[in-house]
Amino acid sequence: MGNAEAIAAAFAGGLPPGISGTNDRCTILVSNLNSDRINEDKLFNLCSLYGNIVSIKILRNKPDHALVQLGDGFQAELAVHFLKGAMLFEKRLEVNFSKYPNITTGPDTHDYSNSNLNRFNRNAAKNYRYCCSPTKMIHLSSLPQDVTEAEIIAHLEEHGPIINSKLFEMNGKQQALVLFEKEEQATEALVCKNATSLGSSTIRISFSQLQSI
Repeated sequence: MGNAEAIAAAFAGGLPPGISGTNDRCTILVSNLNSDRINEDKLFNLCSLYGNIVSIKILRNKPDHALVQLGDGFQAELAVHFLKGAMLFEKRLEVNFSKYPNITTGPDTHDYSNSNLNRFNRNAAKNYRYCCSPTKMIHLSSLPQDVTEAEIIAHLEEHGPIINSKLFEMNGKQQALVLFEKEEQATEALVCKNATSLGSSTIRISFSQLQSI
């Protein structure tokens, strides 16, 4: 399925409010980052919810600024739209389109173009449908079959009070929902714990649009 077909399948011909679908700039500038706590992999975990990440560069002379190049202009537009104003590590993010069309390769540039953690190489339409601004609820997948709810909570609770959680099976695979007290805590858990190991599995985390468990 090509990207245009995936977008049409995801949104049934009508794009989310505020999304034009006509942007052709692939690189975004994320600023007001907490330079003491952010790194390229954490930024990847956040931005890859909205598209495939080509590369990321934290600016050496402005360590609270980073360039993120996405797979195409539509994915970049989703990232700008949904991440603008999000709270991460006690900072409110500024997210805008960059004046640079792409990120030049260099020693400070981290290449993610071949990362198997990019989400939009498969099930692109489903991933587009799940795009949203950060929420208090995160969804965990790729969990070990024998995982317990207690193990999931222990893996995440350093990021903030967990209000509720639910472990369930779908299509024979273990998944979980975890509700934090605050949106910022859920965002921190996602950027720090996506693609980490839990038991024998590398877990995937995304935001859930559900209001309650």
